[in-house]
Amino acid sequence: MSSLGLCSDQPYRNDIMQAYIFTVMLSFIEALINLPFSIYSTFVLEEKYGFNKTTPGTFICDEIKKFIVAMVLFAVIIPLLLWIIHVSGGPTVVITLAAASTGLVIILSILIPTVIVPLFYTYTDLEDGELKTAILKEAEKTDVQVAEIKVIDGSKRSSHSNAFVSGFGSWRKVVLFDTLIAQHPVPEVCAVVNHELGHVVHKHIFQQILMSSLSLILMFSCFAFTLGNKAVIESFGFSNESNFLYLFLFTKLYMPVSTIVNFVSMFFIRRAEYQADAFAVTHGHAQPLKDGLINLFKRNKGPLVADPMYSALNHSHPTLVERLQAIDQATKTQQ
Repeated sequence: MSSLGLCSDQPYRNDIMQAYIFTVMLSFIEALINLPFSIYSTFVLEEKYGFNKTTPGTFICDEIKKFIVAMVLFAVIIPLLLWIIHVSGGPTVVITLAAASTGLVIILSILIPTVIVPLFYTYTDLEDGELKTAILKEAEKTDVQVAEIKVIDGSKRSSHSNAFVSGFGSWRKVVLFDTLIAQHPVPEVCAVVNHELGHVVHKHIFQQILMSSLSLILMFSCFAFTLGNKAVIESFGFSNESNFLYLFLFTKLYMPVSTIVNFVSMFFIRRAEYQADAFAVTHGHAQPLKDGLINLFKRNKGPLVADPMYSALNHSHPTLVERLQAIDQATKTQQ
């Protein structure tokens, strides 16, 4: 880093440029290292079990798009964070950094389904028919406003299936993978959609934003102890100071704490999945939801069971057995 001038004592504008160049170079190197594993995962493992539908041309285009999107995001995030560190002082740097980062999280939650996802997939309107009528009834039954029902051409890349709800209020839309429609009967799709609407009713998105805000405040509070502490710089063999160097080294030092924070976050994310399943049960979808999950796990070859600690730290969704047991319990409670 020193030979590249990335740790030289320069004004903050130079620090921003050096930080961006370094981040691009590091990301490019990591992408090259991960590329063989991505190729093996897509064209060997996924192909072996009949999931892969991606052509080499699509794979290359997707990798290029991912890199470009990352570079655009870096071009916004890095200057913003370093500028805030430069102009803020004392305890205000923690609140300002956390507020700005939370704002970025909210903006990204809006941009991902509206701008970034369409770079890789094509949205089309769900055709009029039994399924669309049934989904609109689910929205009316749960009192969730749905403006659009879209279909994503996921089958061009994989046979895996999924569904999600994006947007807020009059911009909210239900998005179904075409593989979900092809692989599941209408009652199962409606159960999955009702589950997703449950996330809206329980305000899980806002809860996740709140959790992200709290974790960011914790992270930047710890960063405040690192910023300006030259002993940290010197312990890694550097002599010149820069805000980016403090930030970069801090991300490495923070990893053990990040693991604990991730564990707590996963707890709330998994709890949200249980709540959404229970929501579907209360609307009469217990059996279709169970059938849909079994069908989904069978087709996706998902894990039936997993080590509890590993699953709690790495799986955003509970295992199939855990979810089926929770659905049965919710059904008994309702009765």
